[in-house]
Amino acid sequence: MAVVNDRTLSSQDVKARLEEQPPFIRSRYATLEKKKEFLDNLIRFELLVQEARRQELDKDPEIQATLEKVMVQKLLRKQQEASAATPGDAELRKYYDEHLSEFVRPERVRLSHIFLEAPQGDAGKRAQARAAAVKLLSEVKAQEVGASKSAFEMTATQQSQDNATKAAGGDLGFRTRDELTQSWGAALADAAFGLKTVSEIGQVVETEKGFHLVKLLGRQLGVDLPFDQARARIESRLLSERRARSMEEFVGGLKAKAKIEVKEDVLEQLKIEGAETSPALPAGAAAQP
Repeated sequence: MAVVNDRTLSSQDVKARLEEQPPFIRSRYATLEKKKEFLDNLIRFELLVQEARRQELDKDPEIQATLEKVMVQKLLRKQQEASAATPGDAELRKYYDEHLSEFVRPERVRLSHIFLEAPQGDAGKRAQARAAAVKLLSEVKAQEVGASKSAFEMTATQQSQDNATKAAGGDLGFRTRDELTQSWGAALADAAFGLKTVSEIGQVVETEKGFHLVKLLGRQLGVDLPFDQARARIESRLLSERRARSMEEFVGGLKAKAKIEVKEDVLEQLKIEGAETSPALPAGAAAQP
């Protein structure tokens, strides 16, 4: 299509440069006039490239460093493409089954409770515990109306009779409905999952073991992602892991075949401006070259 000094611009060259443009830009070059305009821009660019070479800018250390970075990026892409075999159905299904809790799990709530023990069969003790629970509920709600939202937890540390949780302010942690039912009965589970907003305090709950005051500390929505819906996510994850392993093996092989000598005494003398006052990098972070 054009000859610029000793450099030929073929139709393939021009087409390739056109295809680099976004579709809405390419659509502007349908007419001969616009094609000539595009070609003129390529000629202009080629003239600048030739002049830069004439001035030996291609030998400039900064240009060489940039070229090396581009080459390494292309090498990495090439290596990734070579190791990008798509995982098969059996491998994807195996990962899904081994990590099922990530894709299928019931809703959970985090609950704090104040427990007053009163086993069934002791009518007198249950009546006293019920009255005490009603009184405590009134007091705690009155205290938590203001700025302080920790009255419930403080009361739990002082008066709850659940020794396993009282030191933690009655915190039961995140539990499913089934877990709460197994530990404390269906009534407590129903009350816990009936709370709608964080910090909400429910009514007194009566169970076979006694009476409870309950406060919602958090909620985790359930997940029910079938294999077909999780497939794309798993495939992407396995591909990423495979590429990372392949890259480590590739670089490890290059290191094994190379002769590498590190002069730590010279490295130690390297002065880095501001290194003494700069905050340390977080664990696992690495500086970019």
